[in-house]
Amino acid sequence: MSDDRNGGGADQSEYAALLDAVKREIIGSRGRVALLTTDTELIRQYWRIGRHILDRQPDEEWGRKAVPRLSADLRGAFPEAMGYSRTNLLYMRAFAAAWPDSVPQTARPIPWGHHIVLLDMLDNGATREFYARKTADEGWARGVLITMIKGRLHLRIRHSPPGPVRTPPSPDLRTDCRASQRAAGEPRFAGLVDDGPRHGRNAGAAALSENSRRG
Repeated sequence: MSDDRNGGGADQSEYAALLDAVKREIIGSRGRVALLTTDTELIRQYWRIGRHILDRQPDEEWGRKAVPRLSADLRGAFPEAMGYSRTNLLYMRAFAAAWPDSVPQTARPIPWGHHIVLLDMLDNGATREFYARKTADEGWARGVLITMIKGRLHLRIRHSPPGPVRTPPSPDLRTDCRASQRAAGEPRFAGLVDDGPRHGRNAGAAALSENSRRG
């Protein structure tokens, strides 16, 4: 195996520091799995490993040479573990580059295969964020996620016309009073808002009483 393939051309001290950091990360993650769901810790571990690779590689060429060697050394140190192939380590590096500050903050963890789809199919950070959140919220399977990306769902939602806006009726005190009284079970004409002075109604009642006495 040539130096280019096994990473021998890379600076040995930098590589030794990277290997030690990743080993400690894997061992630490195994202790945290008891406190977190496996998927959650796995995604965080992959992001941190990707971050270690990014932080320690002086350039892309160094990373290209070091990653195959890192994969071989991790497989030797953790023979029972899966997920540390050269390809997967490169995805971890791309994952940390795509989300430079932290793991995507979604309502629920997204499986690693879904993140690979986002990395393979999308270049724009905001668009990746959109589909990551939709995947978590809707519980999409990977095939559904691929279909939604191909159908450009983010553009269809962004350009969809707003729903009709209903203008509320202007407030009318009398209408409101009548509606409230009917809702309370009162007679339709009971307690209507008085349009005229109260003495008008009293005068009519007095006139009726006077007519009765005369009769």
